[in-house]
Amino acid sequence: MSSSRRSSTSSVASIAGPSSPLLSPPSSPGLVLVNEAETRNEAFDLSSDDELSDEVSAQLDRLNTSAIPPLSPTLVFLYLSVPYLKLGPLFLPNSDTPLSHSIPTLLVCALFAALTRQMWYILARYLKKMDMEEIILDVYARGAGKARTRQFLRSVVKLFTRTTRILLATIYLRVSVDILLPLIPAHFFSAARWLVTVPVALVVLPFYTAPSLAEKRIVYATWGSLLAYLTWLGAVSYAHAKGTLFSNVQWRNPGILWQGITSTAFIFSSSWTLPLYAALRGSAPVVVTKRLRRRSFRALVAISVAIAVALTLPLCFFAASPSAPGIPEGRPSALIAVSSAANLILTIPAILITTPPIPLPVAIRRGTNLPISKAAIYIITVLLSVLSSKAIMTLGDILLVFSLFGTYVLPAVLHITVHYFKRPLAIVLPTSVPRTGDGNQDGDDLLQRKEHSLQRRRLSRRLGWDAVAWISALPLGAGGSVWAVGKVLGKW
Repeated sequence: MSSSRRSSTSSVASIAGPSSPLLSPPSSPGLVLVNEAETRNEAFDLSSDDELSDEVSAQLDRLNTSAIPPLSPTLVFLYLSVPYLKLGPLFLPNSDTPLSHSIPTLLVCALFAALTRQMWYILARYLKKMDMEEIILDVYARGAGKARTRQFLRSVVKLFTRTTRILLATIYLRVSVDILLPLIPAHFFSAARWLVTVPVALVVLPFYTAPSLAEKRIVYATWGSLLAYLTWLGAVSYAHAKGTLFSNVQWRNPGILWQGITSTAFIFSSSWTLPLYAALRGSAPVVVTKRLRRRSFRALVAISVAIAVALTLPLCFFAASPSAPGIPEGRPSALIAVSSAANLILTIPAILITTPPIPLPVAIRRGTNLPISKAAIYIITVLLSVLSSKAIMTLGDILLVFSLFGTYVLPAVLHITVHYFKRPLAIVLPTSVPRTGDGNQDGDDLLQRKEHSLQRRRLSRRLGWDAVAWISALPLGAGGSVWAVGKVLGKW
């Protein structure tokens, strides 16, 4: 591991190893004096409030020109919350999942979504990286002689992100069209899909031309999608109370893997955690301390998850107790259909804007200034949305696997790799550091005791995060993979 990394007590091995002050006699090496304010810092963050490396400064410079530039806390909270209120909640009333499954799944997924977002945050602080791609490169391809590995991993990460976001926009577009199809008169039904898809795609286009999420039209569209969701939730609640809430058979099964539990887990999937943390950090004034920024982001994450649970929980009751179980599936009301479709449509531009560009040959890039990659992403999304139902179900399953892996499993795997398979870091100085004089033995003992206390507190935090990481990686990751393979093969 490069010597440029900060000192840390992040590894249990460094805490309990032979050189640890927990096991060493009083003649152990001299210790770093930790200020009282530093001992209360978040886990694995030992940098001073004034420290900002050139590498982080360069990342902030790139942030200003990215698709997610510095944003105010209000906009960061908006973009943290809105992804939770999309396809997952819209699918819940049609899932027929009993309360004994839906509510525990909802609460557990909400908890792990908040914890894994915090895990991304800890990794970003620990490695001084504010981008998933850079974190993965630092973990698996740091150091000299790994240029090819870095290039390969960079391509894989961009392909994964690009594929996930294009598929997400594709499914949103397809489902919104499916929701609106029952409102089309019967004599237009032979060409109804194209008659709906083309206008919806044209509605998306002017928003998609915005360069970033900071543009007013994207902000207004995102607020509009939130308002559309609240309208849909109110209309669904009213229809359920009146006994007129029908299932929309057009989009009941987005894929083989979209069962009650997996679709509930999909509610809290998101890939904007690190970009939004960087956006919040880049927007903070110089006088704002790091501690305040950290608490602000953590509070925004917690509030966004809590609001998502509050706005989704009633749907679990609607799914468990259909209002009209004896009435066949019928046409949804116009308000329910339009509001649910608008909720998805108004989010598509933000998803496509943050999609990594498609790599183009150098000759094409130099020969024109037109946004060919941006246009290609838009065209691919529209064309994929009109594929056959069987193809859409395959794409929906791929999207589900990618989204759940990126949300729940990937940060856990990175955490385990960093803190179990990488060289541990310690804040104890090497043995070459001269000890203090004999007259300062009492002060050295005091430092030893303070170090013991600090290491124990951080050890307890590490054990907690290790437990979250292993649960996410093994029961959720490995167990979910076995279930998905068995489901696709028809074993259960």
